[in-house]
This record gives sequence, C-alpha cells and structure tokens, in this order.
Amino acid sequence: MSTLSIGMTGPVRQQKQGGFTLIEVLVALIVVSFGIVSVIQVTSQHVSNISELEKRMLASWVASNHIAEIRHNAKVERIRSGGDTERFDMGGHTWRSRARLDESEVEKVFVLTVEVSFDDDPEKIIYASMTSAVTDGLP
Repeated sequence: MSTLSIGMTGPVRQQKQGGFTLIEVLVALIVVSFGIVSVIQVTSQHVSNISELEKRMLASWVASNHIAEIRHNAKVERIRSGGDTERFDMGGHTWRSRARLDESEVEKVFVLTVEVSFDDDPEKIIYASMTSAVTDGLP
C-alpha cells in the first residue's frame, strides 16, 4: 500500500516498509531464551546422570573384587564371626565395602552380600550391592 503525501516539491509517494515490530522481536527473544534454558537444563541433568552412573559402575567393580578376594582367601569364617569391612581406592575415591553372611538352605553354603558406599559419606549411601553364594570348606 502506498500513501500520498504532499511535500514542498510536490506529491511524494511513501511505501510501507516491511520488517518486524518491537513486540515481534521481543516475543522471538523470549521463545529463543526458553529454548536455551531448556537445553542447559537437559545438559546439566545428563552430566549429573553420567556422574551417578560412573559411581555405580565403580562401586560394582569394588563389590565384585571384594567377593573375589573373599573366595580366594577363604575368609568365610572371619565374616561369619563379625562381618568384614574393607577399604578400596578406585577411580579417585575411597570406597567402604561391607560383607555379611547369611545362612542358606544348603549345608556349608552361605549367601554372601557385599554393599559398597563412599568411605567418608556420613549418610552411607549404598552405590552397589552384590550377592553371591560361598562355601565353607567343601571338598
């Protein structure tokens, strides 16, 4: 659309210029900022999840190593008489691994449960728990 205006030199035609209004630009900026905030939140949650998975994986390795050590050293009697707590350094952390034995329905076979947490954690959050069967002096 054009409008006609009269100037000093005669009639002048003015053309409406295309573009965005200030409101449209502000709405677009708000939409983009919500998108950026969402991406940052998702990325932060992803990094947190990866860190938690790393802790759980390391703790499961500690539990597996502790079970292997108990089987290798035949420490069933020691565990039966009061449990077994070991400290392991792995992945830049010091882990506390607690082993306990429970009776099973089979003679001389026990259920060994190993729970792993950070050594210095006051809440003692268990990051891994493994259960295995061990024998006591079977030929």
